[in-house]
Amino acid sequence: IVNWRTTLKFPEEAKLSPEAKDLICRLLCNVEQRLGTKGADEIKAHAWFEGTEWDKLYQMKAAFMPEVNDELDTQNFEKFEEADKQTEPSSKAGPWRKMLPSKDINFVGYTYKNYEIVDENVIPGIGKFIFLSNINVSVCHSLFVRVCL
Repeated sequence: IVNWRTTLKFPEEAKLSPEAKDLICRLLCNVEQRLGTKGADEIKAHAWFEGTEWDKLYQMKAAFMPEVNDELDTQNFEKFEEADKQTEPSSKAGPWRKMLPSKDINFVGYTYKNYEIVDENVIPGIGKFIFLSNINVSVCHSLFVRVCL
């Protein structure tokens, strides 16, 4: 959706009407041209919704009623082949990766920076200090709080 201008393609097998394509394109565009910018009535008036009785919508019978047996029933979703449960870690990952619980593997390489403390406007020179000293930002914050209080 972010790069819709270059990535949005309507496959032939989708057999979308010109009205459906227009609706999609007018919803995925710059806000100035976006359908609905002037309110919901603008969307309701689009040609794709022609014949829709908006004031009777809640009384109308649904076009499709999915059969649902319980809250975990997924029979109405497409079936996808399961990906391998465990993939072998790459040799580049190192032996430490095997020691991590599987839930932590998703965060390998993730870093967090507290830009408030690193902000040069808050503490002039702090960014260079942290970089040159290779100090942990939280340690730096603690030092800053102690010095300033």
